[in-house]
Amino acid sequence: MDLGIVAILGFAAAFLMSWLVQPHFRNLGFLTDIVDFPGYRRPHREPVPRTGGMAIFISFFCALFFLENVILHTELPWSWLGILIGAGVAILALGVGDDRFGIHAEKKLYGQIITILFLMIFGQRMDSVTMPGMGEINLGGWAWPFTMFWYLGFINSMNLIDGLDGLASGISILAGVTLVSVALAVGDLYSTLFAATLCGSTMAFLYWNISSRKIFLGDSGSMWMGLMLASLMLNISQKVGVSLPVLLAPMIVPIWDTGTTILRRYRRRTSIFLADDFHLHHRLLRLGFSPRNAVIHLLLVTAGTIMFALSDYLGLAWLGLPALGAWMLAGQLGGLRHLQNRQRGLDLFSELSYALGFNDRLDALTDQVGRNVADIIDLQAERQKAGLNGELSRDGTTDTHGVVHPLPDILPPDSDDG
Repeated sequence: MDLGIVAILGFAAAFLMSWLVQPHFRNLGFLTDIVDFPGYRRPHREPVPRTGGMAIFISFFCALFFLENVILHTELPWSWLGILIGAGVAILALGVGDDRFGIHAEKKLYGQIITILFLMIFGQRMDSVTMPGMGEINLGGWAWPFTMFWYLGFINSMNLIDGLDGLASGISILAGVTLVSVALAVGDLYSTLFAATLCGSTMAFLYWNISSRKIFLGDSGSMWMGLMLASLMLNISQKVGVSLPVLLAPMIVPIWDTGTTILRRYRRRTSIFLADDFHLHHRLLRLGFSPRNAVIHLLLVTAGTIMFALSDYLGLAWLGLPALGAWMLAGQLGGLRHLQNRQRGLDLFSELSYALGFNDRLDALTDQVGRNVADIIDLQAERQKAGLNGELSRDGTTDTHGVVHPLPDILPPDSDDG
């Protein structure tokens, strides 16, 4: 069967299963109290279930079983998939424990290391890497520590970036599309099917994540997503020697966020396990981006990076044009935001330095010292509402008073939560 058709079937089967089970796992979240409550780092104002990742996990493997026995009639490598199921269950259990009861980040790290050791013992190791201009490099004894950092990087970077609706899942979908493109190019049936199936199950979650009946990935879902992406990318790299920059291109935003987070907490002499609301997406919110525009901005950066990487790997020079277009759109969003921030005395260099995580002093210039993201998002929503009412008033479509006073350009009092 043509690999393109296999990818479509995998995507469709997983999407349908995930779309059907997500509402049931949403109800399960409320029944078991696996719920994300509002807090100082939370952009939502009501409890939301954190069970979306479990639904993706179930639908992913059920879709593979269905495709194998009903549609494709092709035996899948269940010995390899069984190892991923075992590791996935362990990561899910660790994440569910954190979502439900709260587990210290250091203890979560120990659990992740044990799970990764399990994978490596059963042969899931990156024994070699391919670098542009250098070819394949045999890691030898360094394969064990390199694989450990590989998995830890994917798991925790996806966990850290999961802070706004559609961000972690959007990056996962783009990473899946990257894997499908590479797998189709090299003719790898299993990688094509697995990546397309992961895309389908995640796309269905994205629908529910941004709908009114909201559901979150939770720590269980984001960590499992990182584990799966790390495993699929490791697997295809050992089969066909995909270069490291191509494998890491979809993860540019999570990796950058993780690196700057570690450096920021080190500079502040605080524990690297201490949670805060100064990640890349939080910084965009503090600069005035809406949650939706912040997600679009970061996904555009990711998409552009992926297309540049694929244009070189696949030998398709024309991919550079849409890649440049994606980066230009991201730059336009930032430019429009800067035009408004310039009225507050902010210069472009300071904004870029702050957004990239190099400088924390911009809060003092924006009067946001001590402010948390939840308050800032509320203020943005109130300003947008006030602006809309003002436009309706000018159009003569407001209430009988006909006058709407604009919200003053001040920040609300400090919140006591968190």
